[in-house]
Amino acid sequence: MTKRSLSLVAVLAVVLAACAGTTETTSTAGSDSTSTSGPPSADAVLLSYTLTAGDEFQYEVGLDQHIELAASGDAAAMGDEEMPGEASVDISGTAVFTHTVADGPEAGTYEIHIVGEFADVSVTGTIDGEPVDSTQVPDFASMEPVDVTVVVDEQGNVISAGGEDLEDPLGGMFGDLGSMGSGAPAPGLDPGQFVGPLFSDEEVAVGDTWSDEVETPGLDEEPLVTSVTNTITGIDQFDGVEVYVIDSTSTTSPIEFDLAELFRGLFGAFMPAEATAEETAEFEELMSQLRFMITIDEATSDGTSRFDAEAGVTRQSETTAAAHIVMDMMIPDEATGEMIGFQMEMTIDQDVTYHLISGPTV
Repeated sequence: MTKRSLSLVAVLAVVLAACAGTTETTSTAGSDSTSTSGPPSADAVLLSYTLTAGDEFQYEVGLDQHIELAASGDAAAMGDEEMPGEASVDISGTAVFTHTVADGPEAGTYEIHIVGEFADVSVTGTIDGEPVDSTQVPDFASMEPVDVTVVVDEQGNVISAGGEDLEDPLGGMFGDLGSMGSGAPAPGLDPGQFVGPLFSDEEVAVGDTWSDEVETPGLDEEPLVTSVTNTITGIDQFDGVEVYVIDSTSTTSPIEFDLAELFRGLFGAFMPAEATAEETAEFEELMSQLRFMITIDEATSDGTSRFDAEAGVTRQSETTAAAHIVMDMMIPDEATGEMIGFQMEMTIDQDVTYHLISGPTV
């Protein structure tokens, strides 16, 4: 069985889904974007995506991922997930992702349905000191078929994204994540996303740089902010056509959130109304120890895209991204009711490549 990679975006989507049915993003591209350039150029153009309802594009996707994981505590806190104490794993795979275009909810927007599955996956490395069985993908790095719909505008801003699995935000937190990818343009750890950079709403030429910010609602008043900078570094030939070579860098603000309050509400709903004072006190004592903290350091990604301005489509894209995640749990054991703790630290380094292999302009 082929499984899908655990990405930072997937983890974020679990939390974002807890407060909304879909992941909504707001880009400040346009009115708040900034751009710098040299002297005006006669070759300056307004870059934008050209998508038509009914179009279907296929990208060959390659993924190389390295995961370092260290965990301690009672693994029963993870339920049915098999979590090792230590792991150093390399995962690589290829897939063909199909992007089907439909009209978006507003003029100038497009709805893109993205589906694909990594059918060719190899795994190497060690888990708890033992070589990984190359025929099995470990649960903590599981991969499921991608099935997500994103809405973008002509500049590549992701207006919204989501999947059916967002209706079950706590199901399979570290495995069987299904279409949890958010489709946001950064930090770049999820392969099921719109392919290509964010564009300026002004004409640009070789050497020009423009910056944008993408805000994603968090569980509190502070949004998650991703800063993206793009630079046209040259014009080249790729697959027999002229393309703009665009380098992109992004950083996503650090995140710290505690799901304890959410779980207190869930557990409290099962507390019988006729509970005795002793039972209530015992329950409150357990709830005071409850902890479910997830911390994600500032995430970064760097990439290069080759954009066909005449066709209005990205023909090739490469993204390198990294993330560091720490989880600290203290929850009641399902069997005994006693509090059990679990801690995990994970570092993910990932390279993803996209190559347009079929579509109206290929």
